[in-house]
Amino acid sequence: MRLLSKHQKPKVLIDNAAMWTKMYCECLASGQEPDKDLATKYNHPEIKQALEDETHGKCAYCESKIRHISYGDIEHILPKNKDARPELYVEWSNLTLSCEQCNRSGKRTYYNPQLPLINPYNDDPEKNFQAIGPLVYGLGANKRAYATEKTLKLNRSSLVIQRTERIDKVNSLLYIWENEEHSDMKDIVESQLHEEYGEDKEYSFVIKWFLAARNFPVK
Repeated sequence: MRLLSKHQKPKVLIDNAAMWTKMYCECLASGQEPDKDLATKYNHPEIKQALEDETHGKCAYCESKIRHISYGDIEHILPKNKDARPELYVEWSNLTLSCEQCNRSGKRTYYNPQLPLINPYNDDPEKNFQAIGPLVYGLGANKRAYATEKTLKLNRSSLVIQRTERIDKVNSLLYIWENEEHSDMKDIVESQLHEEYGEDKEYSFVIKWFLAARNFPVK
């Protein structure tokens, strides 16, 4: 997980969010189930494109490249059901992009104001999590990070395998950097390694921690 910045609200939300929210909340208040069209207003192509841009095409939680594994889901950071925060149904600050596995994990129904999950837009993941090899854990006795890791299953086997593959590839480049004696060539390889934990790279959080543990001068 990396810290994300919210981009400009799409025009379709500027024009329609208030009306859609009113219709959705009134439907829930009446005890009715919203029809498919009303329940998925947020699945507008303009909204999804904006979310793909701000998340660099990655799941906001596990950092898997969405197009590598699925079409991706538009995710409500806080659930939109009647027992949680239905008024945030199409609130721009409550929408992000996630992979199917993270979106459809226990997070879909998790709502605990006393123990909220880590929000990658408001809570800096680097101050809440650490990576030990391909595994991600909360820093210290961070209860919110622990709840986030367990609820989202951030160490599920498929993720550990994919992160390990990324680490192995970066490790080969790191080996060249560690053993290169020519300063110009070493600088070139160092620049490549810095790119490997760029915000757009898959599993960049884990890669940054891996490089730091090997005494690479991460920024």
